[in-house]
Amino acid sequence: MTTLDISIQALEHNIDIIRELAGRSQIIAVLKGNAYGLGLCRFAAFLEKRGIRHFAVTELSDAIALRDNNIEGEILLLTPIHDAESITLAIKNGITMSVTSYENGKVIEQTAGYLNHFFAHVHMCIDTGFGRYGFLYNDEPEVKGRCIEEITDISQNMHHIHVTGIYSHFHAACSKNECSVRNQFDLFEELCGSLEDDGVLVGMKHISSSTSLVRFPDMNLDAVRIGSAFLGRLAVENPYDFANVCKLSAAVDDIYELPAGHNVGYGTGFRLAKATRTAVVSAGYFHGLGMTRETNYRRPSFLGMLRLCKHACINKKTTATFDGRSMPVLGQINMNSCILDASRVKIAVGDQVSFPINPLFVNSSVPRVYC
Repeated sequence: MTTLDISIQALEHNIDIIRELAGRSQIIAVLKGNAYGLGLCRFAAFLEKRGIRHFAVTELSDAIALRDNNIEGEILLLTPIHDAESITLAIKNGITMSVTSYENGKVIEQTAGYLNHFFAHVHMCIDTGFGRYGFLYNDEPEVKGRCIEEITDISQNMHHIHVTGIYSHFHAACSKNECSVRNQFDLFEELCGSLEDDGVLVGMKHISSSTSLVRFPDMNLDAVRIGSAFLGRLAVENPYDFANVCKLSAAVDDIYELPAGHNVGYGTGFRLAKATRTAVVSAGYFHGLGMTRETNYRRPSFLGMLRLCKHACINKKTTATFDGRSMPVLGQINMNSCILDASRVKIAVGDQVSFPINPLFVNSSVPRVYC
């Protein structure tokens, strides 16, 4: 059976580093994308047993699933909801909602009012430059004034809404140019200060995520939102020895002795240069093998184009590991299998090989094994 093996020791190692970097700030575990592939409810329970009491998701269904699986900590829904049925479901399950506009706040207030004694717990979401969700707040005096006025009105005049937090999100925390990060942070701090000066209780303040936790610990505020750092997969340099926590394990289905010149896999693009012992294993792109994603879009430069050409010419091949030895993948990766060069490894049918993997790409039907 093919499984995603998750190292408890590596996870606990990463959690220790995160706690040290967070200092007195609360840790909000971001569990979007099936908890970055680690398994939504299983990983939330793992974290809750280790003292993490704040969680964040992007789907209401995920928030409800966490409650149904006895997760008791605060659950923040990062995306706005606007229909009364969903808002009612969130309130009755104790889900903290994000308010992203004055109109969004009015719908939540009205729905909570229909529920009589129920209060809606919310965090105010602020757009300081990301352009995704939230009250717009920038350097324009008119924009600033409108944002402060609307949030103050929601906080002080909507009697069924209880504001327990306020947050924003960096759009370039991994960029070498720190100016935009500092500007967003200063805007957010300025807004929070203005609201507090007007007597508005903003609650928990948070803007930092995994990348900014590592690069800008002075921006931690009351809480930090952590996702990829749990996995040890950072978009920046790793000076704190975060460990990768996952590997894909798969069994050897069969072993063959193939002659020189024999085709391997789909197409005609790969033929063996010499006689080769091969192993077929049950791991393919269905399981996430060989899948990648592009990050940090930049306008192509001359140097950037040279790097792309170098990457295309010297592309590191996918390899499996068995007994400490590497086994390169031969030819193309198939949907549910791949073929390995087993010439230098003593391996038999039924043995398990492992691949480095980004758990985000591992199909949710693949069993997660905490080991």
